[in-house]
Amino acid sequence: MKLQISNQLRLTIAGFIGLYLHGIVVATPGAFLPKWIVAFDNEVNIGAFYTVFLLSSLAGLILVAKRKKRHPFLVIAFAMIGVAFAASSLTPAFFWISLAALPLGFGDGILNFHCNNLVGELHPNRRIVMLNWANATFGLGALSTPLLSTFLPWRWAFLLVAALALSSILLAWDAPPILHYTPKQEQIDWKQASPFWLVILLYVGLESSIGTWSGTYLSSVGWSVSESSALLSIYWLGLTLGRLSLSIWVKFKPVLRLRLLLLTGIGLLALTFIPSGGFFFAVAAFFYGPVFATIFALLQERCGHGALSYLFYAAYLGKTLIPALLDHIDNPLRLPYGFLGLALLLYLMSYQLPIRKFKKAISYKP
Repeated sequence: MKLQISNQLRLTIAGFIGLYLHGIVVATPGAFLPKWIVAFDNEVNIGAFYTVFLLSSLAGLILVAKRKKRHPFLVIAFAMIGVAFAASSLTPAFFWISLAALPLGFGDGILNFHCNNLVGELHPNRRIVMLNWANATFGLGALSTPLLSTFLPWRWAFLLVAALALSSILLAWDAPPILHYTPKQEQIDWKQASPFWLVILLYVGLESSIGTWSGTYLSSVGWSVSESSALLSIYWLGLTLGRLSLSIWVKFKPVLRLRLLLLTGIGLLALTFIPSGGFFFAVAAFFYGPVFATIFALLQERCGHGALSYLFYAAYLGKTLIPALLDHIDNPLRLPYGFLGLALLLYLMSYQLPIRKFKKAISYKP
């Protein structure tokens, strides 16, 4: 299938914007919760919002993972996110925001899946770098959301996000079908694919655990709430900068160089045991930055589309299960042991990844 160069650029931009919106969606509850409490007082039920969002995002992922066509699903995803933000901006009660989490999560599940695999297919010879840059926009979205909350009334901020999502429909229009579509389980090389899934499960679990519990640990060693919040923002910035810069170095020997990054991460997380060493969470994030997109790129190239949905299932499992397990650590001063243990498991699992060169990439030819 041939794409015109202009279409390749248009669809690449759509993929980048889609992952930027994914970052905004993920960061929205944390960034806007204080304003929701002021606006709706006791009506706010953030647990209900998260439950609806998680279930609907999984439903969106399951729907598109078994279908060859991207059009109109990618367009529908942008539309659902735009409508969800627009409707939420007009709601008189928090109940309607919780209800809007249904289309919001559904659209976000589709965007996260298709924007990643579309960018990878459009740029097979630069797959690792382009996917890392695309995922850097996720970090930018997560970083920009607190700024929107700070400088704009939350209803106006939601309308601005809605306008971006709805205007992106034109960029995503007529997205091409999935290349070499083989979604059936019996067509997946489970032996080759499973190490990639386990690495992602552990990586996303580590990333989410640090994002969830690092503030609790830092507060227990004397950091103020404002200092912990600022460090969390720098942590997400570190992930973003790592994806933008280190991917160019990683692409030449991806598995071997990922191992070096993971080993460096272990050393940096060990330094967080020092009460004044909390900043090393952000430094470690820089070195962990390229992990997700690089693993996605290698799995896409080696095992094809059918294995990618399971990678996202592993990511969902890691994001929800592992931070919940760390909740059982009763003493906050022991949380770094959990982070360090996860980092060590992640490093050891990377030795199950194959090093040999992948087959020649097959791509759209503009």
